[in-house]
Amino acid sequence: MPDTDRCSAAHEDDRTPCAGPHDAVTILDGHANAAPGCEHHGARMLASIDGARVEPGTVVGAATRVFAAADTTRPFCWYENAPRTEPSQLSAAENRARRV
Repeated sequence: MPDTDRCSAAHEDDRTPCAGPHDAVTILDGHANAAPGCEHHGARMLASIDGARVEPGTVVGAATRVFAAADTTRPFCWYENAPRTEPSQLSAAENRARRV
């Protein structure tokens, strides 16, 4: 049974609580599968899926905030002990900084 206290963008292994409405944004993957989410989990999902994009939901300005937060969020950041040495394991901002 799905956890109704968490948004659809929350990964089952990510036990952090939602922040705000569960439909603040919609995250779409490269195949147009959609998941409505809170801003917190929307940013984490956007950072974790190659080719994903964010679209507005019910909260004005949330898509912009999620896009900005995802830039500095590492993919699958809830795996705190995962190695972070390859570009695919770092945030977009970290990868840009490494290219200096």
